Amino acid sequence: MQHRGFLLLALLTLLALTSAGAKKKADCKYKFESWGACDGGTGTKARQGTLKKARYNAQCQETIRVTKPCTPKTKAKAKAKKGKGKD
Repeated sequence: MQHRGFLLLALLTLLALTSAGAKKKADCKYKFESWGACDGGTGTKARQGTLKKARYNAQCQETIRVTKPCTPKTKAKAKAKKGKGKD
């Protein structure tokens, strides 16, 4: 019976730690600048964010830098408008 109680306590502790770890993903809120120009060498563009709010005693960095791939510029194709009711 003691063995079962220990296993239950260990399971509850593991669940509590897992749920606390999952919440840390959304604890730091940042205010971001506009995206920078595309870096031709890496094919990415970057922007920097400064810490706006930290929740639940989270350990957040004061500033972070994020990148994303540059999107290729495509020319907008002019679509031919179909006239309705014109015969």
